[in-house]
Amino acid sequence: MESIEIRRVSYKWNRTNKKVIAVVGATGQQGGAVVRALQADKQFKVRALTRNPAKHSGLADEVVQADLSRPETLTAAFEGAHGVFLVTNLWEEGTDEVEQATAAVRAAKDAGVNTLPGPRCLM
Repeated sequence: MESIEIRRVSYKWNRTNKKVIAVVGATGQQGGAVVRALQADKQFKVRALTRNPAKHSGLADEVVQADLSRPETLTAAFEGAHGVFLVTNLWEEGTDEVEQATAAVRAAKDAGVNTLPGPRCLM
């Protein structure tokens, strides 16, 4: 009888082949918690979106400039992302939550994002 060697092959994800999740509101309580949970899980590469990336450079795997009040910044920030976690900035005076959310959803669609959960989906 012939012997056959069976080797166990394990596959490790590295930074280049993990799916990217972009987190809007990453510097706030809810978005920050999502960033930390995704990083702890190690299944995704986390892209934090902030108005001031220099101030939050170590927050996630990638930190990029984007602003819900400036929709033109969103599509580029979502480019290449598999999913986007969206928290609107309803606490800031003068912002329109519906307008922000609509702009983010449109930008995510334009960027080819597959998944767009939000805090209400998690409740």
